[in-house]
Amino acid sequence: MPTRGVSAESERGALLVEFARLRRGGGLEAARLRGRIGPRIGRLCGIRPDAGDREIRRRIRTVVREICAEFPEHDRLALSYALALEPGTALPQLTDRIGLLAQRIHCGDRTARRRVVQAFERLVDEAAARAAQIVEAEEDPDKGWYVRRFEALLRLDTASPELIERRTIVARRDGLRRIAARFSLPRPADGEVPDATLLADVQQGATIESRERLGEAHFRYVLRLPVPLRQGEEHAYTMVFRVPEGQPLRPHYAYVPLIACDSFHLRVRFDPRRPPGAVWRLYRLAPRMLADRPVPGQRLDLDEAGEVALNFDRPETGFGYGIAWLPWQQEPAQRLRSA
Repeated sequence: MPTRGVSAESERGALLVEFARLRRGGGLEAARLRGRIGPRIGRLCGIRPDAGDREIRRRIRTVVREICAEFPEHDRLALSYALALEPGTALPQLTDRIGLLAQRIHCGDRTARRRVVQAFERLVDEAAARAAQIVEAEEDPDKGWYVRRFEALLRLDTASPELIERRTIVARRDGLRRIAARFSLPRPADGEVPDATLLADVQQGATIESRERLGEAHFRYVLRLPVPLRQGEEHAYTMVFRVPEGQPLRPHYAYVPLIACDSFHLRVRFDPRRPPGAVWRLYRLAPRMLADRPVPGQRLDLDEAGEVALNFDRPETGFGYGIAWLPWQQEPAQRLRSA
């Protein structure tokens, strides 16, 4: 499989060798395919380590058909006969299938064999480009996963605001090991960011591999999972964010998903000694609107614990969802925003 420090040409050559080995004998109709496919074809076609012959055939057929969909007909036929992709091509030997191809395209066996070699050269050119894109996506911690459930608890009854975020994520591919988490402290109403500071820690489910400050008050954390995830596998982790005591906060918490999210649950616990003047829902707001002066919406009531909770199903990426409030006998200062 493509790795850092390995030339694209050598990767292409290795992929060509793997396809040459795969088309020998019965091609995709051969038994015990697991031992016939190489790691590059496995990665290209998303074949899981425990996949059986039926699943391996299905995935390779799908990917090859996608890649060669716009190839000339003679190349598609050459690939189909060589790999035994289509009904009627399942002969036990490659030589037999090449003979059948020669009859189909009205040429000699040597010409048909040459057509097969040329078709696989073209296939591998396209496959190598696709494989490079797969590797690039795997190295990007913002890709290859989505959020099944996001639960956030914002505590305003502590000495300084404390936010606990728990995400249950689902891997979209095998081998997922790194993901990214982001947090923003938007610009205060006066337009200045007084050395905004954010303290972040992982309570469980991951470790912080790197921290990066983007601009004045945007933070990005790359998290390393305890074990690699397989496609479709779930994993939960919990992060805690704290703003140092005395640092002003705008009165809202909004989640702006940048990655697909199935469900978002938010709970805010207010200080009973300093209850908010009003509390309302934020729903599908453009990020720019989150910086506007607060305009109260339909009032939300606090429970006896001084808390308010909301659920949002499938929040749309790029829009804000959350809770806003008017501080007790105070003008708004600064808002919290998470992504």
